[in-house]
Amino acid sequence: MITICMAYYENGGMLDLHLAEWIQYANKDQWRVVIVDDCSKRDPALPHIRDVGFPVELYRITTDRPWNQNGARNLGMTHVNDWTLLTDMDHLLTLPMARRLQAFDLNPLSYYRPARVKYVDGHPYKRHPNTYLLHSEDYWRSGGYDERFCGYYGTDSTFRKALEKTLGPPVDLDIPLTLFGREVQPDASTRDLGRKGTRYHLRSLPCKGRELEPVPQLNFEWERLL
Repeated sequence: MITICMAYYENGGMLDLHLAEWIQYANKDQWRVVIVDDCSKRDPALPHIRDVGFPVELYRITTDRPWNQNGARNLGMTHVNDWTLLTDMDHLLTLPMARRLQAFDLNPLSYYRPARVKYVDGHPYKRHPNTYLLHSEDYWRSGGYDERFCGYYGTDSTFRKALEKTLGPPVDLDIPLTLFGREVQPDASTRDLGRKGTRYHLRSLPCKGRELEPVPQLNFEWERLL
């Protein structure tokens, strides 16, 4: 069983591309999807969901906290108990790559960083620093995401360092995800939507030069929709 876990924010067009691919997957009993909608208002995820032949669970954060991807990932992973492809909405696991992944012999002592190719030309692209294939137990052994940094772009390095400290370095997985850019799918990435020039820009991180007090995880309201 492999669960695809993703945070969603106003990515309806990109979600439609995922659904069109998922419906083609074989061995439906080996797949599951967990999506967490981070309080989208203009284009929520629910109207896009359709039957793909295996479970698609949808959760929605109802506390309107800017760019709460760290919290969304933690929420999604509380509902996963197996191997997880943890990635962003702009990364598509195509049907051929899903077949390769199903046939891959996963090592329970390892975690993986998938390769990437660009949709526009199929050329290889650098591995994403915030995409992993890992077991849910290892996710929580590493502490999950630090929700002190909700709102800020580029803080995934804290989780990456925790993973490497707990589990050692990742294994490179040469089964690529397909990366969509905004020039192809306008809502593929919303990382900079209203963020640049505000206090939520990475340059404004409140932790620079000092330690921050821990905050509780999932310190927000949420609901299950599907």
